[in-house]
Amino acid sequence: MGEFQPYAKYDQDSDAIYVLLSDADVERSTSIDDFRIIDYSAGGKVVGVEFLGVGGGVDLSDIPYRNTVEKLINELNLGIKIFA
Repeated sequence: MGEFQPYAKYDQDSDAIYVLLSDADVERSTSIDDFRIIDYSAGGKVVGVEFLGVGGGVDLSDIPYRNTVEKLINELNLGIKIFA
C-alpha cells in the first residue's frame, strides 16, 4: 500500500470542498465560522478542512497548513477565489 497523499475534492451539489490532509480517523470537528470546519484526530492532528459555499470564494485565514490547503484547492482548477 502506498503512502497517503493529501487531496481536495469538490461537491457540486453542496458547493463545498473537503481537503483531506491525513488518513487518520476524525475524532472531533471545530467550526471556525459558518463556512469553515476543521476535523481533528484523537491526538489533535488536523485530518481535514471543509469549506462550505465556495462559489463566493474560500477564506484561508486561520486555516492550518494554509499553503498546502491552497495548493490542493487550486489543483481542482475550479477558479475559486482564495482569500487570506
